[in-house]
Amino acid sequence: MKAARKLASKLMPRRKTKWAVVWVTAALLACLVCTGCVSSATIARHAIEAPNRQSNDAKAFKQFAFVTTNFPVQKVAVGPPPASLELMVIEPGDYGATMVSSITRRHPARRGDTRTNLFTFAFHFSQLPIKSKLETNHIRGTVFLLHGYGLNKELMLPWGMVLAQAGYRAVLVDLRGHGRSTGDRIYFGRVERTDLAQCLDALEQRGVCKGPVGALGISYGAVLALQWAAVDSRVQCVTAISPYSDPGTAMEEYLKVYAPQLMWRTDRKAAGIITRQLAAEWPDSTTATAVHGLKRPVLFVRGGHDEICSREDLSRLRAAAPEGSEMREVPMANHLVAGMCITQLEGPVTNWFGAHLGR
Repeated sequence: MKAARKLASKLMPRRKTKWAVVWVTAALLACLVCTGCVSSATIARHAIEAPNRQSNDAKAFKQFAFVTTNFPVQKVAVGPPPASLELMVIEPGDYGATMVSSITRRHPARRGDTRTNLFTFAFHFSQLPIKSKLETNHIRGTVFLLHGYGLNKELMLPWGMVLAQAGYRAVLVDLRGHGRSTGDRIYFGRVERTDLAQCLDALEQRGVCKGPVGALGISYGAVLALQWAAVDSRVQCVTAISPYSDPGTAMEEYLKVYAPQLMWRTDRKAAGIITRQLAAEWPDSTTATAVHGLKRPVLFVRGGHDEICSREDLSRLRAAAPEGSEMREVPMANHLVAGMCITQLEGPVTNWFGAHLGR
């Protein structure tokens, strides 16, 4: 946190209010290793169980509380299986917000530590108090923001501000089993894509969502965005940051990189259990299947050091996507931080939605 504050003060010395946060992902399965729950069956069971039943993300809520209280929250009933999703809506307008991100190298703290990238993020508002809604003469569309596995909608707030200030209504979603939404488990898209369609139905009926609709997702959220767009023609434009090829392979790679103390047999067995369970429920849960069903081009993004979303996998997804799809890399970024590299991605992402949303 001290390093992040130092970066913020260096980059924005004349600002009245400065706030910085080190981006951290919820490494739920790595925590299981630390607590001794290392059997393959246990890891597989916890991977599918609702993440908000396993961890307390009150810290993330607290970090963003001074901003999130300014925006309306809505509940949408979805299912089956029944669940209630919490959404936060940011209307378009100039909020006087500035975001700066940076990736720095650090030496591993101990042998076997693979976390060599430190991500810092500075977030500043030039006008306080923040208005809950700013009027605009032209709303360019609505973009749904879908977080990664184990995270929540509050951590998508930086992207919400970027897109709102670019003229889009941003809808931040606590996905099923995450944040303040309910649900006993996750389904890696089989159920969630219907959840999202039902959210859009509800917002249209309430008069909240009008005009073209797009989606931006990170990792797990990126896969859900692609799966949703494949079955809902209302989703006209997608930005997919660090999507994985399939849940089982992604889980195996995640454990291999971020839980190196596990034996490789445990990695593979846990991934195999997840793959078999999903195959029984949903015969083809691969991301490529969803991409083949798309009608409009996609902006694919990965970190240059992404351990889960390989360059080869993303190239295959791009080749399967509609003509005009593009692929970008963020140098130095790994899987955990690529999605929040605002400085590097703000221009390409807003330009992508500007060129493709509503065409």
